[in-house]
Amino acid sequence: MSRTKECSARLAALMLVGVLFAGCDGGTGVSGTSGPAGPAGPPGAPGPSPGNNIPVTSAQRINVTITSVSVSADGGAPTVEYYLTNEIGQGLVGLPAANIRFVVSQLTPGTRGASSEWQSYITREDGGVIDAQATTETATAGTYVDNDDGTYVYTFADALTQYPAGPEFDVGKTHRLGIEIRTNSGEFWPVNIPANNAPFDFVPSGIAPVFTRLIVDNDTCNACHDNLEAHGEARFDVEYCVQCHNPSSLDGNTGNSVDMKRLIHNIHSGRSDYQIIGFGDRLHEWSDVVFPQDIRNCQTCHDESDANTPQASNWRLVPSRAACGTCHYDDGDALNGEHDFAIENGIHPLGLTFTDDIQCVDCHGETATVTNSAGQLVRINEIHRIPALEASENFVFNIVAVRNVVAGGPPLEVDYSVTDAAGVPYDLDNDAEFTTCADGTSRLAIDIGWTTDDFTNAGAGTSNAAPLGINALGVGCGGGGTDIDGDGIYTAAAASGLPAGLTGSIAVALEGHPGSDLDGNGAIGGRNDRVAVTSAIAYFGVDGAATTPRRNAVLIEKCDACHKQLALHGNNRTDKPEVCTICHNPNATDINRRVAGSTCVNELGADDQAIDFKNMIHGIHSGNVGVCGFGNSAHPYFGVVYPGRLNNCEGCHLPGAYYPVQPGTLLGTTVDANDPSTPVDDVVVSPNTSVCSACHTSSLAADHMTSNGGDFAAGKAADSSLISSAIESCVVCHGPGRVSDVAEAHGVGNFLFN
Repeated sequence: MSRTKECSARLAALMLVGVLFAGCDGGTGVSGTSGPAGPAGPPGAPGPSPGNNIPVTSAQRINVTITSVSVSADGGAPTVEYYLTNEIGQGLVGLPAANIRFVVSQLTPGTRGASSEWQSYITREDGGVIDAQATTETATAGTYVDNDDGTYVYTFADALTQYPAGPEFDVGKTHRLGIEIRTNSGEFWPVNIPANNAPFDFVPSGIAPVFTRLIVDNDTCNACHDNLEAHGEARFDVEYCVQCHNPSSLDGNTGNSVDMKRLIHNIHSGRSDYQIIGFGDRLHEWSDVVFPQDIRNCQTCHDESDANTPQASNWRLVPSRAACGTCHYDDGDALNGEHDFAIENGIHPLGLTFTDDIQCVDCHGETATVTNSAGQLVRINEIHRIPALEASENFVFNIVAVRNVVAGGPPLEVDYSVTDAAGVPYDLDNDAEFTTCADGTSRLAIDIGWTTDDFTNAGAGTSNAAPLGINALGVGCGGGGTDIDGDGIYTAAAASGLPAGLTGSIAVALEGHPGSDLDGNGAIGGRNDRVAVTSAIAYFGVDGAATTPRRNAVLIEKCDACHKQLALHGNNRTDKPEVCTICHNPNATDINRRVAGSTCVNELGADDQAIDFKNMIHGIHSGNVGVCGFGNSAHPYFGVVYPGRLNNCEGCHLPGAYYPVQPGTLLGTTVDANDPSTPVDDVVVSPNTSVCSACHTSSLAADHMTSNGGDFAAGKAADSSLISSAIESCVVCHGPGRVSDVAEAHGVGNFLFN
């Protein structure tokens, strides 16, 4: 967040009192006794450790702290004082002027309905257009002083009133100064040492800034992007980005605005006609970007619960053509029923045209009463509601009890219920949410898998390592659920019991989707009315043994930071990775979907693909896998570009839950099932190799794995244990604290927002 200039209101008040008293007549009285000492003031920011004189090139990270910015009342050249420290607080010296740059901008309140705007004083030519873009000033342009103790002073080359395309200087307006450091610029240092941008808000008159524009926080962006940077690993802070990416900046080659709200909205909506010519005349276009959740969820980025972003509510309180028009635009296709109005150009539905933003709130403001043709209020916060997410919150799946958890015993019986948010049970026999089953709108199923050390579901009588399943809807929908006591708790029995000789723990999951009128047509029915509900899972020890839950290496909150709600397979399985692993287990492939002549085979070929979770999810996020799904459909993920950093294991995983395991801990991954009813003819990749090779796909990486015990052509015994001539020794080098510790090798500790 911005570091705000601290001005001494007490000192100003004392000076004012002194001036007033100086105008009073009268003699001076006898001095009184000294009063008690006042309370200690708040501690200032720690400066660099004195006397270190540590070369800046020795730092792993450069911490920039601005202590003051001064500008004369007539808009003279700004002088900024700052210091540089390394990761342990030592002062850094020797940074050349050629390797540090500065931006200074002024914030102006919006007029005629528009939002406030930053504008940079410093500009440059782009694409033949003079002063087209905001830019930085390198310290070689002005006066640069290295005090040889970690502190520095820079005075800009010109007065703020002398920059030709800057804003009209106002001594009372909020200003911001930011810094970027590029140690690899020129021939100073071969690598770029990361450095923060230290955006610093101040008012030239000396008062503390009150008027601000803080809309999106860094941690919000980095929830998906891990470490969002741009322009050559030197610009990391959203508050720094907006100093250049403001309404006064455009791409001189295309004429497109590079204002932050337009740029980011256009990118995340995958707008096909938005292109930018960047550094080195490189074309940037984002038409293949897919936002990994509902685009209507503005709060994903504009988080009003974040105290660091007091203006996050602008998305609904300050509508404008510029902000709204980047998602609501004219794509030139009048027949597709979407993107038909160029809102950014003032072209609005109902034949209306606007030249400013002052009337936007009349229809779209918080208290507006205008409705659309469906009778829905078109207030921004209303029209951006997501009915599916709201409906999901009113359903809770519950596993109440399981009987006959006995090896070789009778069929398992499961007690379960579905309640609303207040705990009131649904009537699965009569409520429309669970009885609209003819077209598949309502679905409720129980999955029973074993064992929790690694699911194989051996002996379930199913193909391809699938779990034992129960239709948990009421009898009217062909299900086995009966509410014997009329208390909303249903009981359903599996077709069989657990296989003889089974030991360990089993998992019982409740998943599916009730129906709801999500499309607002007055009836429940159809694929669009399926409500994704968080799946439930419970664990039970066989024959009374201690219960061991299935390991959980990931945190669903991390998944949902990008996906908001992770619902798959037609909204059947939602927000419970542990449930996914019951089917997506080491013995399973997509072999049953590789049907000759199907879309799957025509697009992806006949060779089956592993769907083991530890391999498949890494393969999807690294863009290295294609899988066949329901209806023999093809799901090629080869074009997926993970928005974060693939080396940040804790972007998804719990801390430490990404290390290689000892041999025999986990099962190998079947990559060719051959006969899906048995594992004995499977072609298998050893477990650690299966995980790592999903991202590390080079032949060099494969050679490294095989030379250290990895096996890409192993087999399985009847009990699914690995048959291999080698033993993986990954933990020897890559385990915790070892010579090439996974966390260290991947730089996990460098991601500040994990």
